[in-house]
Amino acid sequence: MKLSTSALATALTALTLASRGLAAPGDIMLPQPGTHIAPGASFNFSYEIRGDYCTSSYAYNVFLVTDVPTSVQPSDVFMGGYFFGRFDAPNYPAVPYPQNPAPPQLVMPNFSQPQGGFGAGQSASDQTWQLAVIEEWDGCAADGPVGRKFSLASVPIVYNATGSA
Repeated sequence: MKLSTSALATALTALTLASRGLAAPGDIMLPQPGTHIAPGASFNFSYEIRGDYCTSSYAYNVFLVTDVPTSVQPSDVFMGGYFFGRFDAPNYPAVPYPQNPAPPQLVMPNFSQPQGGFGAGQSASDQTWQLAVIEEWDGCAADGPVGRKFSLASVPIVYNATGSA
């Protein structure tokens, strides 16, 4: 199943903007959509896990998506970006004592610097990218997919903005 890159980007942005009201399970609360973040800068991060009565949140992964996935099929380059980490948050009974809570701030990578190993640096300015979270969760309802469920939330940010906010 081939997904249009622009259609996926549009869908991610529309879903993000539609959910910007009150805090709801599975929402990225910070940064706000359109936040300008400089390379190497710390920025506030907050994610509202799905864990609640009859819903368990196991862990979530945070990514900066610089190139949206080209399809859901196996691929040499599924998407481009940066992995901030895998985090968990307290919710009983799944994670009563979190081992790796998310920090209140993340640090934006500086892509103009070498990325380690053979990873070369690349310059980028005024790029609208997606900060994305993939959460593993499950509920007490017996219907739906077998195993844990995976949800996707994202918020557009502006990397290395040269203009004003």
